[in-house]
Amino acid sequence: MNVVRRLHGDEGQVLVMVALMMVGVVSVVGLVSDGGLVFAQRRDLQNVADAAAAAGAMQIDEAAYRSTGEVVLDEQLARDAAVLYLDAEGDLDYVVSVLSDRVEVAVSRQATTGFLRVIGINEVEVSASASAEPRYGVESAGP
Repeated sequence: MNVVRRLHGDEGQVLVMVALMMVGVVSVVGLVSDGGLVFAQRRDLQNVADAAAAAGAMQIDEAAYRSTGEVVLDEQLARDAAVLYLDAEGDLDYVVSVLSDRVEVAVSRQATTGFLRVIGINEVEVSASASAEPRYGVESAGP
């Protein structure tokens, strides 16, 4: 009879343990599922940074090129092209730096989460950066 009384006194402890374990399980499942989602959003952001830097690097000073044959960036046109591309993308924080030989772009945005909203994590900041140099002509005829 002592065994029966002892079991009756422990009722509900499993429920508390299951409730505590569920928080951990939800967090792990959220990290796994949303990790892939955030990684995909970061990859897309990297594509935006690469494209904006390339758009800026295509803006060469044609007068300098025609007179000297040297490829020099038109700094204002390069900045304008990169900013135009980034503005068209929308909802980004960005910094565009134009140097004499390259365009550097750094971007960031808030990536949305799906499953982690259950535990109060609605967004994660993702960032990317890219650099591009102006190119012209064919450098190699090989494959």
